[in-house]
Amino acid sequence: MKTVVIPDLHVPFQHPEHTKALLKFIKKEQPDGVVLLGDVLDLHSITSHRQIKDFQDKLDEEIYAGCDFLSALRKAAGPGVPITYIKGNHEDRWDRAIQSQVPAFRMLDMSLPKYLDLESLDIRWVEDASVTPIRVPCGQGQKVRFIHGHEVKGSSRTPGGHALKIARLLGENIHCGHTHRLGLLMAPRTSKGRQTDLFGIEGGLLANKRSPALRYAGPAPEWVYSWSVYDSKDNSSPYPKFYRPV
Repeated sequence: MKTVVIPDLHVPFQHPEHTKALLKFIKKEQPDGVVLLGDVLDLHSITSHRQIKDFQDKLDEEIYAGCDFLSALRKAAGPGVPITYIKGNHEDRWDRAIQSQVPAFRMLDMSLPKYLDLESLDIRWVEDASVTPIRVPCGQGQKVRFIHGHEVKGSSRTPGGHALKIARLLGENIHCGHTHRLGLLMAPRTSKGRQTDLFGIEGGLLANKRSPALRYAGPAPEWVYSWSVYDSKDNSSPYPKFYRPV
C-alpha cells in the first residue's frame, strides 16, 4: 500500500511549480491513498494576524482556488482512491470567524467542507485528527498516525521535535505538518516484549515560503519543500521516502 502525504499548501499561496510537480507525481505513481495534513487553505482573508493590503475581500477567491486544487488532486489520483483531508489551524479560521462574527450562522449548513464541495469530490474530511485517528501501514509491520500538529501545543526547536513529543504523548508513530520543517526523530520503546523505535516526522511544506502571507513568521531558513510516500511493502524501513522538488 502506497500513501502520498501532502503537507501545508496554504492555497492560494502554494508554490506553483512544486504543486504542479506533486500532481504530476501522483498521476504517474497512482498511490493507494492520499493524506492532506491540513492547512490546505490559508484563509488569509479572515486571519487575526496582520493581513496583506486589500486582501480582506478575497475570501471567495481563496475558496475558488481551494476548489481548483482539490479538483486537480482528485483528477490526478483518479476516482475511488481514498483522499483524506485533516483540518488544520488555518481551516479552523473559518469556524472561529463564524463563532466571533456571526455565531447564528452555525445553525445553517455553512461548513467549510460544503463550500469546498468535498462530498462530490469524494474527499473525506477529518474535523479533529486527535479524536479521529488516521493511520496507515508503513513497513516492517508498523503503522503511522497522521495529525496536523496544532492539536498539541508546542513547536519544534529541532525539526521533528514537536512530532516526537506528540508520538510520546500518544504512544504511537506520528507524522504531522504545521511546523513547515522537515525532520525525523526517534526514541526507543518496548512493545510486546521487544524494543522498537518510536518516531515522529514533520513533513515540510508546499506553500511558497516567500509569499507575503507567510512573512508574518519572519525568516524561515528551516522551512523545507517536501512531500512523503509510505510503502507498506518496503520491509527495509518504516519511514517514508521524502520527495523534495527542485
